[in-house]
Amino acid sequence: MRPTAVRTAITHTRVLDGTGNPEYLGDIVLESGLIAGIFPAGSFKDDGATVLIDGAGLVACPGFINLRGTSDTAPLTDPARHSALTQGVTTEVLGQDGAHCAPLTDASASVLRNHFSGLDPDWADRDVEWRTVGQYLDHLDSGTGTNTAYLVPKNAVRALATGSPAVAPGAQQLVAEVKAMADALEQGAVGLSSSAPGDSATPAETAELEALCAAVGAYGGYWAPDLDSLAVPAAESATRSVELAAKTGVPVHLTHLAADRAGAADLLAVLDRALKAGVDLSCDSHPYLENPGMLASLLPGWARDGQDEDVLARLDDPEAVARISSDLEASGIDWDALTIAFVCSGQLAMLVGQSIARIAAIQSSDPVTTLARILHTDSLATGVLYAAGTEEDLRAILVHRTHTGAGVGFGSDTAGHPGVWGSFPRFVGALAREAKAMDLPAVIHQLTGRPAQRLRLSNRGVLAAGNAADVLVFDPDAIIDMATFADPRQPAAGINHVFVNGVPAVSEHQPTSALAGRALRRGTEGTTQSL
Repeated sequence: MRPTAVRTAITHTRVLDGTGNPEYLGDIVLESGLIAGIFPAGSFKDDGATVLIDGAGLVACPGFINLRGTSDTAPLTDPARHSALTQGVTTEVLGQDGAHCAPLTDASASVLRNHFSGLDPDWADRDVEWRTVGQYLDHLDSGTGTNTAYLVPKNAVRALATGSPAVAPGAQQLVAEVKAMADALEQGAVGLSSSAPGDSATPAETAELEALCAAVGAYGGYWAPDLDSLAVPAAESATRSVELAAKTGVPVHLTHLAADRAGAADLLAVLDRALKAGVDLSCDSHPYLENPGMLASLLPGWARDGQDEDVLARLDDPEAVARISSDLEASGIDWDALTIAFVCSGQLAMLVGQSIARIAAIQSSDPVTTLARILHTDSLATGVLYAAGTEEDLRAILVHRTHTGAGVGFGSDTAGHPGVWGSFPRFVGALAREAKAMDLPAVIHQLTGRPAQRLRLSNRGVLAAGNAADVLVFDPDAIIDMATFADPRQPAAGINHVFVNGVPAVSEHQPTSALAGRALRRGTEGTTQSL
């Protein structure tokens, strides 16, 4: 049963409404899951039936919206979502990391169940009962701590049409794939996710992505290409993505935007040219120089395509490894900057904290052969950290007019990057308060109103009467991330209260474990149909 929202008044608070406008003082009344009204400070009178929160000296704003959720499977294996809620996040977008959750074939449902079982013992005796996106969203609606929206991974609809994510569609299969994508959008998905288009894509693969993007654009959804491959320069990957968006007319949201050794200037110039040309563009990144990722993401796109067994087979093929080596050598990867963050195989435990360059030297091997050995031994489950760009590069990205905040997608909340628990307070505390790179209304806008616009949410992301009561109350002088690489599972400081659909999710700094989140469906509750 969904928890009941209690009538609440946040009084004498500094209101930052999420639009980027200056703050003002007010009393905010929450009732029946909605914002009943925002009144002049001090005008609300205690009626004895309302929970009162003294907001004096505190800031009230919309709950933060994470356009790149921590882990696709987290709301299913960790429905309370403390890592999100204790940093003020009330809405998460899923569908960009790990095993795809919908739509599913019977075979992919079995793979997903095995994935869940490895993360949560409770799934050992459970089945994945849903197959369609609509059924998956219904399942999420049965109880999660945060609101959730879903992007459909390209490989999910490809597997539905061809039987395998490793098989590019023929002409008839492409029709079926586009139909599957349209069905997913009709059922509430907000768009499409995929890797960024690469120069090694076949004509069939290029036609596939173009057809899917055109369908997504026609439904008012958006495409989220992932720019996390170190095998392709960031500016080059962004250029290919915005060119495809311009060709198909789909709004594009570049995920994992980060500078590489070339710096941020060329990358941001790509964005500026696209905006000038009329491309509907946004991006996200997290506020740390150290980027988490999977070691397998270093592989060129063609080498990562398909199921895990397809990738592992390529790592056993000398010709494929030679091609991988050639591609990676051309990309100029700094092997000294790549450090093993976590492994699943006990045989590799001694490698954690070591760079690929050092491991290769110890093994008297070259970096690519070392990479292939590690991936094969660890069944592709190895995590890495890599430094990208400089503090100046990072700040230039974070203040760009298309930027929205993002968490750290690192597989699960148990992974060792502090951004899993601290990204959003770091945006506010470090970027706005300490570095003074943005003023407070601007940084709140890029974490609330701007991502709500990308999701086409009509009643979230802005504090206004009648909107959903996703509300954060924080101390502007104290908000900051407390998690570190040494101790990454630490809640942020300065998060006083969080409401999800009017229900307290964090109360007096403590999570309540209330499951008040909703699945946000395109075209229905909380969203608009079209531009």
